[in-house]
Amino acid sequence: MMSDPINPYRPPQAESDHFDGPAGAQGSLEQALAGNYDFEIGEVMSEAWELTKGFKATFWGGALIVYGVVIAVVLVSGFLTQAVFGAKPHFLISMGTNALGTLLTSPLTLGLIMLTVKRAAGTAVTFEVVFGYLNKAVPAIVVSFLTLILTYLGLALLLIPGIYLSVAYGMAKPLLADRGLAPWQSMEVSRKALTHKWFKIFGLYLVVGVLVFLSALFFGVGLIWTAPWSMLVLGVLYRRIFGTTEPAPVA
Repeated sequence: MMSDPINPYRPPQAESDHFDGPAGAQGSLEQALAGNYDFEIGEVMSEAWELTKGFKATFWGGALIVYGVVIAVVLVSGFLTQAVFGAKPHFLISMGTNALGTLLTSPLTLGLIMLTVKRAAGTAVTFEVVFGYLNKAVPAIVVSFLTLILTYLGLALLLIPGIYLSVAYGMAKPLLADRGLAPWQSMEVSRKALTHKWFKIFGLYLVVGVLVFLSALFFGVGLIWTAPWSMLVLGVLYRRIFGTTEPAPVA
């Protein structure tokens, strides 16, 4: 069996510098697809919190760029929508333009996700990582589009399928970037692997979401800490389930 049965043609990865971060479990594609992985919710949250130390400035340097572009795209699309369809366009038109904005900015949001994946893997990172995946703009947009459409359909039909897919496809983007999978392939690998522990992953996301919401109540000050932490939860979870092509964390 080849070392990477999903993508046997991936070129060798160059060695990167490490930071003295915490050691953590390292999964693999084979184990993930077989469901041979596990994690403790508190453990993942705790490791992600430790990783925020010395990382907040890096995260916010990249996040402010990404969020700035997202806001600009949303404002421009909203202005164009009103110019074409009037001051009160149909909600489906508004939803469509907002979705278009999400799709157009997906290469940058992919970079922000990978910033936290690399951090969780033990790689020294700078905020410029958010620009490192612009060459994957087309597959990133395709994944975002397919995920959006299928999730919306699931929500519209019976609600529960939409909730299931929103969690199950959650690792499609980092799989696309880290493992070099094709868009549909990355979505299916994510879905098949996460289905094994779907309720536990949903529980983790629910707890993190509640804590982020509570931190935003006090004029949003708490988001300085919880925004990078919540993204790092995704990075840590990805590494524990699938492993990464980045060097493993060192003790």
